[in-house]
Amino acid sequence: MWAGANESAARLAAQLGKIAIAGSDSHAIAGLGHTYTEVPGARTVDEFFAGLRTGCGRIHGTHGSCRKLTADVFSIVRSLFWDKPWTLALSPFALLVPAFTAGHWMNEIRFCRKWTAAIERGEKSKRMLWDLDSNFGANWAN
Repeated sequence: MWAGANESAARLAAQLGKIAIAGSDSHAIAGLGHTYTEVPGARTVDEFFAGLRTGCGRIHGTHGSCRKLTADVFSIVRSLFWDKPWTLALSPFALLVPAFTAGHWMNEIRFCRKWTAAIERGEKSKRMLWDLDSNFGANWAN
């Protein structure tokens, strides 16, 4: 994830009194385990979760980047070419991967900034679909 998104999530968690946890958002094996949550002294799963509940969790690792995401997608594409040789015919399209991942990365940043600002302003969101009233104006949370 983008560092700004992680920082925003940490602020929101603190504001709402939630515990902080971390994990890798990797799309390929090479990125797994680079970001994790530690509870010092925990020896069992129960001790780990008890430590999280008491706020003893410590976040370690690195933030994501567009470069890492692009490398993960290329890793997936390479595996596809290896496992399904007929897909090599589509290999020219692999040149578009950096453009697509850059577009996706920019959209993630835009999304994060938009919703962080809305939450920090205290804006209310629409209710869930199953809560909708047939009167359109009644569908906005108060």
